[in-house]
Amino acid sequence: MRPKIFNKRTGLWSGLVLSVVVFWLLDLFVGPVLIPPTDIIKILQGTPVSHTSWSTIVMDVRLPKSLTALLSGGALAIAGLQMQTLFRNPLADPYILGISSGASLGAALVILGVGGGGVHFLAKLGVLGDVGIILAASGGALGMFLLVALLARRVHTVTLLVIGVLAGYMVNALVR
Repeated sequence: MRPKIFNKRTGLWSGLVLSVVVFWLLDLFVGPVLIPPTDIIKILQGTPVSHTSWSTIVMDVRLPKSLTALLSGGALAIAGLQMQTLFRNPLADPYILGISSGASLGAALVILGVGGGGVHFLAKLGVLGDVGIILAASGGALGMFLLVALLARRVHTVTLLVIGVLAGYMVNALVR
């Protein structure tokens, strides 16, 4: 008797992988500038095409955007799975420990900056201002994570969830 290679589980996984590939290709092929699919394939292979602006659009805009979406979506899915597994709760999300609230507080402190003039200062910096906001948000999230990690050593999981939610609400109140 031959083993059954194709069952419901492999069919589901094959369908999911196929849909990811199809939507990734759609993200490359569809955009405000209509570029023929054959030229997009040539650009990805490194072959020159008739319009040099098309290769700039594909290689500098569409490809990085689609790869970023693919990687960040996968990372968010893995992070969500880890949160749900850690707390044994299918409703657990990034807001449950207040880490997202800490990130918003860090960004808000930098944006408001010195006397509320932080926005104008950051606008003058251009890209460095954006990097400053990102670093501030990361620092706020890290600070909240360290606070929660310190508390996690002393309390049980359910208590940690309650403390995380309360801390998140308190930090959100500071931001608003």
